Amino acid sequence: MKRDNIRKRLGRLGSATASRSEKSEDPEVPRRYHALARAVGGRVRVGRSGTYCFVKSFYPADYRFGDSALSDACAGRTVPLSAFTPEDSGDRLPLSKMLFLDTETTGLGGSGAVAFLVGCGRIARGGFEVRQYLLPDYVDEAGMLEDILGEFSSETTLVSYNGAAFDLPVLRDRMIVNRVARSIEHHHHIDLLHPSRRLFRRRLKDCRLSNIEVELFGFVRENDVPGYLVPAIYFDWLSTENAGAIPPVLEHNRNDIVSLLFLTHRIAEIYRTEGENLDNIDDLHSLARVYGRRKKPVAVKKIFGRIDSVGQSRLPADIVLYHSLNLKRTDNYEEAVSLWLSLAEVDSKEAFWANIELAKFYEHREKNLTAALRHANRARDLCPYPGQKKPLGIRLRRLSRKMRN
Repeated sequence: MKRDNIRKRLGRLGSATASRSEKSEDPEVPRRYHALARAVGGRVRVGRSGTYCFVKSFYPADYRFGDSALSDACAGRTVPLSAFTPEDSGDRLPLSKMLFLDTETTGLGGSGAVAFLVGCGRIARGGFEVRQYLLPDYVDEAGMLEDILGEFSSETTLVSYNGAAFDLPVLRDRMIVNRVARSIEHHHHIDLLHPSRRLFRRRLKDCRLSNIEVELFGFVRENDVPGYLVPAIYFDWLSTENAGAIPPVLEHNRNDIVSLLFLTHRIAEIYRTEGENLDNIDDLHSLARVYGRRKKPVAVKKIFGRIDSVGQSRLPADIVLYHSLNLKRTDNYEEAVSLWLSLAEVDSKEAFWANIELAKFYEHREKNLTAALRHANRARDLCPYPGQKKPLGIRLRRLSRKMRN
């Protein structure tokens, strides 16, 4: 994209918003730093090793994020760690110790990527506070990073979206390069990308944070800055000192951070209620699979009851098969066989597995070799897996021998 075209797009994103700095301008600080602070509604902070712009925003308890209220998201004292990890855990994490983190960078990683904007959110008295650190120029990076380091402690639970792979490594690398610190202190790190995928990828397919906001909360960003334009906006500021397109970048960053709070609350509530607040069969099935991996068949069975009650003339075959196998684990063969029989005559990979299960059931539990052989032959006709042909052949030969004896 040509520079002129980029600048036209940047110009359409917004104009500078005049705002008085909280203190009179320091004559030793470059005038463009003060102009940037005014544009974003913040103030200049002079640190030990550099100068940066600081912006603080407060969201009151009656703030609404789409169809969700901030007062609800801030209501609980703790959230279960197991809501955000593949494994089960009895630990609970205090909301008051959570730091919601998002960065805007000059690139997609590597030693050259600089986090020119770092946003940190925390639960505050009466609402939620977002503090943003904005870098006016590269020479002041160390000063900004030194103050950002103060946001973290050994008790901090860090909350991000893809932050384990991106935001935290970028920040850590820049702190090492600037000799600020070799590590970033924190107790836990909740990367919401992974629990979001576990619960919602089957239904949503697209688990970008902006899509999560629309689908889960009904929150639609207006005039949002496209992510691919963010580095160009910052580079344009560095080269032209035009701060007109910078405020929308900070708004984009704030929205990301507020989203993290609401998403944390939503996921925690799903696990607290074992899915009672879900009404989509794909989300319910995804939750059941999490409990299945945690070897909680009773919870899985309960969720399948909810899936049945949601109401759909024909459930997807993979959902029916999964829950039939869970019924088998709890020795509920009557219901399991009923589900296998409903799948057995359809031409699908689920029908293959259903016939395998029926062959096992009739051979070993019912001692009905005729039925067992019939379902084994049906499985052979349907078999889509080369690796299953040999064990299936062994089963068929064994059944044939038993019937001859």
